[in-house]
Amino acid sequence: MKPFSLSSMVTMMVFTALLLTSGQAVAWFGQSTPVREVEPCAGKLNALSGTTEAAFRIRGYGEGENFQQAKVEALRDIAERIQVRVTGRSVSSTHMAGEDASASFLSTATLETTLRIDSAVQVCSHHSVKGDRWHAVFEFDSRSAVQRLIATLNETFHGQPVVLDGNPYLLESQLVNELRAGLTGKGAEDAMTVWVALKRLHGGWYLSAGEHQVRLAPQDILQAIYFTGSQTLLLSLIKKTGASASVDQLLEGDAFALRVDSTQSGYLSLFNLYADGRVSVLFANGLVTANKAEIVPQEELTFEAALAETDKATRDLYLAVLSDQPLPPSTLHQLRLGQGLVEGEDSYQLPILLALLTQVNPRVASTMVTTLPKMGAVR
Repeated sequence: MKPFSLSSMVTMMVFTALLLTSGQAVAWFGQSTPVREVEPCAGKLNALSGTTEAAFRIRGYGEGENFQQAKVEALRDIAERIQVRVTGRSVSSTHMAGEDASASFLSTATLETTLRIDSAVQVCSHHSVKGDRWHAVFEFDSRSAVQRLIATLNETFHGQPVVLDGNPYLLESQLVNELRAGLTGKGAEDAMTVWVALKRLHGGWYLSAGEHQVRLAPQDILQAIYFTGSQTLLLSLIKKTGASASVDQLLEGDAFALRVDSTQSGYLSLFNLYADGRVSVLFANGLVTANKAEIVPQEELTFEAALAETDKATRDLYLAVLSDQPLPPSTLHQLRLGQGLVEGEDSYQLPILLALLTQVNPRVASTMVTTLPKMGAVR
């Protein structure tokens, strides 16, 4: 039997790990390059093999004249792999829901994958002197940001009970409820307190839990201030067409209004939260009467559904705030200064809104709506 050398074992490690990537990567890393040159990559590429996280990771390989070109090709490889998965899923929905539903799903899925690939990270790169070519492997974690944070916290605390602390309204949001539900540690005895916060860093939004943090996708931002409502306060969106039924989907250009039902009197304010964390004040400090539906705007005025990007579906969240006292004019003024789709970091007002809720301690309710382009939309 021929002796099994360390060099051949390392080559096999590289070859096995790169089966998760592509045939091109296997050919280059595993065959065309001396083992000593790719050995530093072997550990990184093989570290994930056989772990529970391997099923969630998608790797892409790229080659180019420089590192940036190799990176672009690696991300394109990932995008193609994700698109194959998305297309496969949409085909099954065709049988269930018909061609229109399938077409709409494909459009939405393509938008989501475009946004998500930005979070891919470099696993390994190598500059080959021979031929002066760069080779790179990037990796994309297909789990949501919250799912990744759950896995990190469970690994950190090894099943020890965890109590989440922070802004009380953030703690009651759908985003943090998902985080809380995924933690394996249960019970109050010997529980660790972990501070949860929403932060704006490096041009994006991060959810932090103790020393750990994850970058949120746009769809996650809306979940940070999504409250289903209660018996005290309910918010719904209605079309201005005579029908009173609530809807969660609009077409570009649709006229609509917001309906608020409350069992208590107070001062009503309405906010629009965009998927990038910007806030608009729609209505402020209107006095409402208990058990009487409030329609905003009233009479002949309407809101009009619009798209954030041309021909791409847009998700918006509307928040109703019912307080015993009027909201502070200074804070409302600060929100209005940066409201809407204006440039600059000062326009991302979500932390100010969360701080306002903590200060006033109002009743809150949210509703989420998707606005579809007129072309190819599902009516």
